[in-house]
Amino acid sequence: MLGKLIKNEFKANIHTIGMIYVVAAAAILVMMAAFIVKITWLSALATIVLAATGVLAVVMTFVSVVSNFKKTLFGGQGYLSFTLPVTSGQLLAAKTITSFCWMLLSYAVAIGIFVGIYLYATAMIGEDIKFAIQMMLSMFEGMPSGDTVKLAVAFIALIIFIRIVVLIAQLYFAITIANTRVMQKLGGFAAVVVFFAVFIVMQVIGVLLAQYVPLSIVLTSEGIFYSTQSTMADPLGLSFGLAGTIFNVAGAALLFVATAKLMNSKVNIK
Repeated sequence: MLGKLIKNEFKANIHTIGMIYVVAAAAILVMMAAFIVKITWLSALATIVLAATGVLAVVMTFVSVVSNFKKTLFGGQGYLSFTLPVTSGQLLAAKTITSFCWMLLSYAVAIGIFVGIYLYATAMIGEDIKFAIQMMLSMFEGMPSGDTVKLAVAFIALIIFIRIVVLIAQLYFAITIANTRVMQKLGGFAAVVVFFAVFIVMQVIGVLLAQYVPLSIVLTSEGIFYSTQSTMADPLGLSFGLAGTIFNVAGAALLFVATAKLMNSKVNIK
């Protein structure tokens, strides 16, 4: 049943979010055509549209995730959703999985767009500017080795995945608690207040733990090592604090559990 829920969630969002990627694809085609026929103003316009699309992909996905969760569980479709032969945990899991996929895709598309714009811009500029860029990059020869950077990229990707899940947990908890009997009379304002309160508290605790708990992972060209340093500037390579990340994972899990329990008996459906 969970698989069917996930399938329906993707279908419900694809029309809204998918249009952003259609616009991005059209802008890329226009950029390519302008590059071939050498129409400068059209190329510049397409580049601006593409950059704006990269930002909109993230914003629209965020808005769609919030809107879909609120509308299908606590809005007009709420009664239908809660009468399905599934648990609140399954409903929450389906929405979390689909929201994670859409948000991850939006980040990936945005990053890909801006990397593509950079490569496109370097292809359009003269050799002198290219040489200047290469000279600037040569200043970073003292940075960690390529193997270290690859490990760092993989670890950063993992951190991004965790951050997305934590954000979804905070959003869903805030929306759910705003629809409880006590908070519902405050309307959408309650969800905003709860979200920022939870977000700020978790951020502060995470930063404090990363700063004062001497536990970190160090990435070097030889491999991955644990360290008792919590600083980001480890002389052995690239260092990342673990305490804050572990706290965020545990905090997200608790928020999901609390959200599922609230959905069982404490919420009002409009």
